[in-house]
Amino acid sequence: MLLSERLCITPFLKILPCFAAGIFAFGYVTAPDWVIVSVTIVCYLLAWALRKSVWGGCYSAAALFMCGILVTAIAATREVMPRGVRLAMVLEVNDTPVTQGRWQRTTADVGSFRRTDAAAGTWTPTDERIELRVDTSMRVAVGDQLCVTGYLNPLDTTGSRYGRLMRSRGISAWTYVVENGIVARLEGNGRRLIRTASMLHQAAVDRIAQLNIDDADKDMIAALVAGEKRAFDPRLKEEYSRTGVAHILAVSGLHMGFVLIIANMLFGWLVLFRRGHILKNVLVILALWLYAVMAGLSPSVVRAALMCSGAQLAFACSVVGGGYNIVLGAATLMLAIRPFYLYDVSFQLSFAAVLSILFFYPRMYRRRLSRNKLLDVLWSSLLLGVAAQIGTLPIVLYNFGNLPLMSLLINPVVIFTAFVCILLGLVWLILPFPWLNGVCSTLIEWVLRIQNGTVSWAASTPVAGIGKIHVDGYWIALFYLLLGLVVLGWKLYEERIGGLPKNRLSYDVGRG
Repeated sequence: MLLSERLCITPFLKILPCFAAGIFAFGYVTAPDWVIVSVTIVCYLLAWALRKSVWGGCYSAAALFMCGILVTAIAATREVMPRGVRLAMVLEVNDTPVTQGRWQRTTADVGSFRRTDAAAGTWTPTDERIELRVDTSMRVAVGDQLCVTGYLNPLDTTGSRYGRLMRSRGISAWTYVVENGIVARLEGNGRRLIRTASMLHQAAVDRIAQLNIDDADKDMIAALVAGEKRAFDPRLKEEYSRTGVAHILAVSGLHMGFVLIIANMLFGWLVLFRRGHILKNVLVILALWLYAVMAGLSPSVVRAALMCSGAQLAFACSVVGGGYNIVLGAATLMLAIRPFYLYDVSFQLSFAAVLSILFFYPRMYRRRLSRNKLLDVLWSSLLLGVAAQIGTLPIVLYNFGNLPLMSLLINPVVIFTAFVCILLGLVWLILPFPWLNGVCSTLIEWVLRIQNGTVSWAASTPVAGIGKIHVDGYWIALFYLLLGLVVLGWKLYEERIGGLPKNRLSYDVGRG
């Protein structure tokens, strides 16, 4: 497909850059909201009036740019609560608390507050989101509506990448809630969907705990299948991080892709019936979102479910070029809902990896093709890892300062064993047959021995990775600029020689 045709059928390729640029530019805008709204409306009116001229395209880009600024202005937290002063706050817990030492960490939306000192006044409404660090002696669950007292502490966004990450997720401050810090528990609970997801998630973890395997293997399966990492072995987690395969431990696009494959295999027979393909696609998408709910509906899981649902629809409708448009459309939708995701590292890694795979994987795969199916699967897994690292390496270097060297070598093994473990874990979760315990436990134990042994061996080698690397932001921008020029040149070269890559992805990613 020619580059000009690609641009015509991939509208989000033109929409997303302008929209994201507006989100980034918001930090430099000091104009009041009414000015931003007015300029946005004017740009849209001019784009419509001049839609048949070159200037119409320019004003359309300007309108999208202003939309990015506008949605960010709407989503920006207005900090009205004083810092360093003891406050009483009425809030609602957003996430399932994660225990770290003495404290349970979670986030909460504050609805109103007032000071508790001599200057105490009336309750003041607010919409700030904060991080709670609650003493483990107190029970806190997602959806709880509480009145708590504590001191708000500002987030460090200058020398702390964690602070910048929390800011990107809309969190403006944090506070400790110590013993007797919860003044009252209010009637009624919110976040019904998140509470349901939390209960389903806990039910899955409890079901996995019934397997006849040791505790370390149970923790690994809980992390792979349900995203439960609270009891994970820190030493093993460090080994996975050092070798660059820690992404296996977080439920995201890879895991959702496994579920997509399994669901299509499970419901594939429905296409034999009249209109069975419609029922099949509905059930596959329902399976994706049921798994997302079970995994806790974290942002990375929701992103992956959204992209895989779009991929399933594009495949069902035989949409040519759907892959790029789906990924870019999903990114645009999520940024429109949460503009500050643009600064979220997991968001950046997810989309950089997928876009890099969509372009580079088919082109690398056609260079080598083994007739041995097992070798072909391993070679494909290796190339998937290489393709993903091309797009994500600068982000990893900038945010983590670590260059994993062994990940390309062990990725095929780890991805394959993770797929088998997830498949066996889902079989155990879905089928209520006691006799499956012995079968699944034996197979899981054997597969995890291979996976953990491979990772431990790679971590023990002196070339596992290079740490303490410092890269400035402008080098990252330069890298992606050069990468974009390489992609453009490669595509133009393919047009000149008339060659298109043989696509080996499970779903249509655009055939070039």
